[in-house]
Amino acid sequence: MEISNQKRSQKIKRGFNLGVVLLLLPILLFVWQEMDLFALINGGLLIIFIIVFQIVGLDYVQYESTNEMIKVRYYPIISFFGKEYNSIEFRKVLLHKAEVKKAFLFSDLFLEVKTKRGIAEYPSVSLAAMSKRDINAIKADLSQYLMEK
Repeated sequence: MEISNQKRSQKIKRGFNLGVVLLLLPILLFVWQEMDLFALINGGLLIIFIIVFQIVGLDYVQYESTNEMIKVRYYPIISFFGKEYNSIEFRKVLLHKAEVKKAFLFSDLFLEVKTKRGIAEYPSVSLAAMSKRDINAIKADLSQYLMEK
């Protein structure tokens, strides 16, 4: 089973870029017309727009589940300081706990695996940019395996 939010990530990236351009054009117009107060207000809105996207932390996520392995690859859709590509990969028999937690409007994936030293918890993966259908498919796949154990 393979689930990816590639198309949705591209739409989000285009929407973000369009939003930045639409907020930047009035700033340039106001500066050109020497309307400094309006330029500052629009500049503030632009900064808030960018900060909100950074706080929400929308990730491109590729989830792949085979008979033996689970692979999760993810990276931020919007990043100004270089993309940090991350990958989680482990054998299914090591899966101890898998949970999709919903906080406010967004979902995060939490995975715990068994190691020789005990239980290890991977960093959470933001599923905020995924559709409900994809999130439910990931939940179903993980819970089905945990029930079979």
